[in-house]
Amino acid sequence: MAINGIFFDLYGTLLVYGNMDVAWSDWLNALHEQLSLRGSTHSIESLAEACDQFYSKSEPTPLHPNLTVFEQRIQNLCFDLKLNPTPEDITVIANKVANAWQAHISLDPEAHHVLHTLHRSKKLALVSNFDHPPHVHSVLNTLGLTPHFDSVVISAEVGIKKPDPRIFDSALEQTRMKPEEVIYVGDTEDDIIAARAAGLVPILIQRENEGNAFDFSVNTHNLEQAEFTPDVRAITKLSELLIQ
Repeated sequence: MAINGIFFDLYGTLLVYGNMDVAWSDWLNALHEQLSLRGSTHSIESLAEACDQFYSKSEPTPLHPNLTVFEQRIQNLCFDLKLNPTPEDITVIANKVANAWQAHISLDPEAHHVLHTLHRSKKLALVSNFDHPPHVHSVLNTLGLTPHFDSVVISAEVGIKKPDPRIFDSALEQTRMKPEEVIYVGDTEDDIIAARAAGLVPILIQRENEGNAFDFSVNTHNLEQAEFTPDVRAITKLSELLIQ
């Protein structure tokens, strides 16, 4: 069947990681500053220990219906640290921390041209794992990416996260695509597993990342990734998608 749709991951695919060791350091410093403004007396070292595997832990039970998953993680951390910020405070903290991390991530210089060219003849969608959807929407709008997509699916909005293949259901429905006529471009094993399981055609974009891009971790050895060499088409730059 002909390919009539192309779906994209966001981080590591359309957005390029910089020095993530520095990014996570800035993430921690921003969190420490925001919590200190709200009464925390914890040192940055003790805060770092409390944040170990921050994103790898199970998603917290929602205690406030209007908080994102990321904000709920911050809320749980605050409870552990004997702090009780308001939901409004937590939103401010979340945005400050996310922006500090985001400062070390840039848009692939080929992204606009590739997306614009592909969108002339194909349906495009974004399907991304992310715990704080307002941040993703802000990034997409700031970078001018939103108009390129017929559908935007963020895991924390649909309650499904890759490698669960059901995360593609909304994008397939909104674009009126069948799985077998869609390519999914991603940079991780979860991307490939999810796409294959959903019946999409996976393409792996392979870039060299500096530092850990996935989680704030004191025990970084726990996050080492196994060598991943799937039997799928691999590209090194987005413009290769224009060569069929």
